Amino acid sequence: MMIKRHLIRAVPAVAIGLALAACNVSLPNPNASPTPEPINSPTIEDIPTAAATTTSAPRRTQPPVPVLESPTPSPTPGPPTATYTPTETPGPFEHTMRQNETLYYIIQLYGYTDLAVIDQIVAMNPNIPNPDRLPGEGAVILIPRPTATPTPEGWTPSPTPLNAVDTLPAETTIMEHRVRPGETIVGIAGQYETTLAILDGLNPELRFFNCDFSNPSGGPDCNVPLSVDQIVKVPAPTPTPTLSPTPSGSETPTPTPTYAAPMLIFPPEGAVAQGGTINLQWLSIGQLPPEQYYLVEVEDTTTGAQLHRVTRDTSYRIGEEIRPKTAQTHEKRWRVRIGVYTEGDLFRPISAEGPWRTFQWR
Repeated sequence: MMIKRHLIRAVPAVAIGLALAACNVSLPNPNASPTPEPINSPTIEDIPTAAATTTSAPRRTQPPVPVLESPTPSPTPGPPTATYTPTETPGPFEHTMRQNETLYYIIQLYGYTDLAVIDQIVAMNPNIPNPDRLPGEGAVILIPRPTATPTPEGWTPSPTPLNAVDTLPAETTIMEHRVRPGETIVGIAGQYETTLAILDGLNPELRFFNCDFSNPSGGPDCNVPLSVDQIVKVPAPTPTPTLSPTPSGSETPTPTPTYAAPMLIFPPEGAVAQGGTINLQWLSIGQLPPEQYYLVEVEDTTTGAQLHRVTRDTSYRIGEEIRPKTAQTHEKRWRVRIGVYTEGDLFRPISAEGPWRTFQWR
């Protein structure tokens, strides 16, 4: 009787076990130890800066010492044999139309002053039915190249005038200026303390219409078409030499600056500014490496307040942090240097200390 009662109790348990096995369900083991789950610690992220990168650079290994190969002696060439190479006749210019251009304006860009070439342009371009109906912006039209005028017999050429570029000192550095909205060629010449004649020699692609190079402004009819973001070659400003004191032998050596200080543009020296903000502007020294910045230093000589900011642009707008709080006119002075951050997050200037420029702010 006791055995029968145990069997009756075991049958339901076996049936339940078979049903769960058929459904592929496993019961938890009460004696099994729980598996600990990993605890994700919060990660402290650095505040991104302008020079921060999102991925860490792989560790660099020391490159092997290069072994230079010995130069192979080359045979001494004999005298060259004169051969005749025919010169290919260049085809017409290809001009891309811009908005609101006229044929009279276009022919001046290619050195024409005679309107007779307009009929030739119409005949060359099927997309120009007449001089007053030009294709839209982005279309390409052909402009004939000017033909050389034959030299008459017995004509003696005048001495060739000296190119204005040849008058530049041999050590002059040529840099590129990117045209900003509203700039003119006369204004660019003034920024770099150069002449229109020198800019004409450095930029043969520019067209100087009715410009008198003996006049610093080019004269009232001088016209040089410029477009925004156009590159104009200019001579780099010559740094003003400073007299160095005679060393006594006890001086502490100072490192030589890597760059000259950027040239300040706006506001000009002695300007009077009004309003809530002022946009300080300076000339670029070229493309900055990723780890370098412009250091903008502004000082209120009236109150002694100072402002130091870094940027990779060639301008910085100052406002409430340094603007006068009263109606009194304050004198400000500012300058720009180049520098890098050290491992201790200190900023180290690596350029020369340029001159301070002052302005009044009301």
